[in-house]
Amino acid sequence: MTQTINLNTPEFQRTFLEMMLLAELTEAYNAEAINDMATRGETAFPDDPFFPAMRAYPYIREGDTDSAKPWLEKASSLGDHYILHMLKGFVSEDTGFTFEAEQHFLRGVERYPDVPIMHRALAVHYFDRKFHGEAGLHIMNYVRLAGFGPDTVPMLLEFFQVYDDIPLDMVNELMKTSSGYLTLNPHDPHAHSLYASMCSHRFAALTAELKDDDPLTDEMIWMLLEVENHGMWSATYDRSEERMFRHMFAEYVDNVILPNTSQLYVWRLRLRYWTRRLTHRFTGGYSVPTS
Repeated sequence: MTQTINLNTPEFQRTFLEMMLLAELTEAYNAEAINDMATRGETAFPDDPFFPAMRAYPYIREGDTDSAKPWLEKASSLGDHYILHMLKGFVSEDTGFTFEAEQHFLRGVERYPDVPIMHRALAVHYFDRKFHGEAGLHIMNYVRLAGFGPDTVPMLLEFFQVYDDIPLDMVNELMKTSSGYLTLNPHDPHAHSLYASMCSHRFAALTAELKDDDPLTDEMIWMLLEVENHGMWSATYDRSEERMFRHMFAEYVDNVILPNTSQLYVWRLRLRYWTRRLTHRFTGGYSVPTS
């Protein structure tokens, strides 16, 4: 086979630098690394707006918008890039210009509809403003473009915890997808929690059609059991510092299960939970059902 790709080409070098810089768009960003890579990018590609725009990011994260603005202005004078719209939106949010921030995010989505991070930025913006319908639309677009993974699933979970009005057909599709994600990630607490959340939403959608005296169907009861079971597994695998999934499961037991069952049932449930917590590393824990 003849080699056709040269890793020393400018196109590859630029792609590598952009990828590494975008990886720093996290809570644990490294300002020194951003500046070093942005300097390399500006030196090699002086007409590219991406690199001076990224110089603004550490200042934005530190709340120093006055220092961020000149870099964004310099980047804008060189051309357009989706990162510019996103960072300008952040600056407008930080300075209290909410409508202006929305326009920056919307313009970025309009010009770069296939870039996942733009939909994510707009979804977070709407979510913070409690515009849950608009947030949900862009969360779905974000997940559609980026796929299910460690970055997208937690965002879906946060959304579904506050937004209840999800159509049944959408719940059904999300159940299939979350079930598939769980199959691939059987020991991920986010995967169990997402599937439990979908089961809870399906239960709510199904029971909304019941009359006051109608009994629960077998499917509805099964959904409740799945919420309980996978909520327990998410708590079992939760090793985060915040212990979010353990707190969620404890609240679910106290506020939902106990008022509708008995103290004896809850005692047995907690015993089963602690047995899982103590033995899952030896038994292999949750395994995907084969039938």
